[in-house]
Amino acid sequence: MKRMRKVPKIAIQGIKLSTVIGMLCTFILLSSTAIGSWVGYNNDRKALEMQTLTLNEYQAGELARVAGTAVSSIQGSLRQLAAVLSSGDLSPDTIQKDLELFGDSSRFFNSVVVIGPDAVVDYNVPYDLGLVGTKIKTPEVLNLLSAKIPLLTPPYNGPTGRYLFTASQPLFSRDGTYKGIIVGSIYLKEANRLREILGTQNQKADGSYFYVIDNDGRYLYHPNEKLIGLRANECPDISVFASGGTGSKRTSQQNGERYLAGYAPISQTGWSVIFQTPTENVNAFARQSILDTTVYLIPSVLLSLLLVFFISNRLSRPLHALARYTDNMANRKEQDVKLEGGRWNYEAVMLKKAILLAETNTRQTEADLLKEANHDPLTGLLNRRTLEHMTEEWMRQRRTFAVVFVDVDRFKPINDTYGHQQGDEVLKRLGAILNEQVGVHGHCFRYGGEEFVLLLSDLRENEAFAVAERIRVVVGTAPMPIPQTVTVSLGLAAYRGEESAKDLFHQADLALYQAKNAGRDRTVIAEAK
Repeated sequence: MKRMRKVPKIAIQGIKLSTVIGMLCTFILLSSTAIGSWVGYNNDRKALEMQTLTLNEYQAGELARVAGTAVSSIQGSLRQLAAVLSSGDLSPDTIQKDLELFGDSSRFFNSVVVIGPDAVVDYNVPYDLGLVGTKIKTPEVLNLLSAKIPLLTPPYNGPTGRYLFTASQPLFSRDGTYKGIIVGSIYLKEANRLREILGTQNQKADGSYFYVIDNDGRYLYHPNEKLIGLRANECPDISVFASGGTGSKRTSQQNGERYLAGYAPISQTGWSVIFQTPTENVNAFARQSILDTTVYLIPSVLLSLLLVFFISNRLSRPLHALARYTDNMANRKEQDVKLEGGRWNYEAVMLKKAILLAETNTRQTEADLLKEANHDPLTGLLNRRTLEHMTEEWMRQRRTFAVVFVDVDRFKPINDTYGHQQGDEVLKRLGAILNEQVGVHGHCFRYGGEEFVLLLSDLRENEAFAVAERIRVVVGTAPMPIPQTVTVSLGLAAYRGEESAKDLFHQADLALYQAKNAGRDRTVIAEAK
């Protein structure tokens, strides 16, 4: 008898409807995913390109602002040097030393020369430049000499073959006689402060970079130093970039590389900054973004994963907000997160309460510690440590200000007669008067014992003296917690831009000592040194 062949069970039962639906859904999912990925890739790429163009335009504008600030600093430093050299009859040695000090401190210039009206170099830095006594023939420099106004030259090749640009500042004597010009040279291919600034800004890991061109389309700065001084012929859009406008556009190089470029002018010079990113960066990012998205789209057909995503999202949203809030708090950033308690999430509610309580306590503790560190506990005035810090800061800012030392006359007899408690009340009252009288002119500090210090900002010496005298008169006529008149002696020293904080305080202290010796209840100005 012939044995029958065994038929597979699936052939007997057929294919389940759920399997057919599953296969159909899989096909629809894969087709939708492929179409969506393609559409998403193009949309993402376009959006990223627009975002990159906008960002690069902003970057170019910021770099132009930085470069413009540097150029303004260059002109400002020459203006200050001219003011020093024109301030009086200085000896040649003094002028040379001032130039050398300027060259060491500025770092913007590779060389600085002083040229007389006869076009002969009188001084140069560095000293071994060897131009002293040489008659200048360079047309660009002769134009600066004849202009008699501050100017910047377009970049040019100097007699030594260096590619450079120069800044000038005219010199006039006190009677208005033209004495020549100061010329500072910046070598565009050699180390200087401007090159350091541009080089620091150009370190981008994603292949983005920037370059600077003049209005003729020549490179003034480029990561590839060999291109500096050459015309940027490899870019067909260079005339647009050099036109002095602000904008962004897609561009390309002769080698076929495509870039997304933003450009902006440096207003002080007419040069242009171009910041560009390889277009391939955007395409690669868009491809990776779509790939990542696709990986997460395929499992989304499963209801369980959708449910898990929904629940996890609901659970993590308040926790994420709390984490961002805590991060902002820890890094002292402005809070841009609205805390959502998540009423059904017990842990989130309790964590929110704990974080808000910790923030309140931390801020209060910081405020208390800051006040304790910076203020005198008796008078509530700023203390000596704050005085020293603020004085150093004002000196770094080259501000005009004066220091006034204030001392209570015959304070020991007050303590001996009325007791230390009443003496403290006198100090409190005096501190309040000083703080009120100083007002917008500066700050008041307790220096120690019965001695106070005033920092008067933006006042010349005679104006500071008038404020000090007004304070002395007000104190002498003000009612006090004791039945007698209280007077003060004051010593004033004006900051002239050369003294250290220690020397300035010493001068004010000596002036106070002179006021005491002269009979008290008076203001003495420290002698200028």
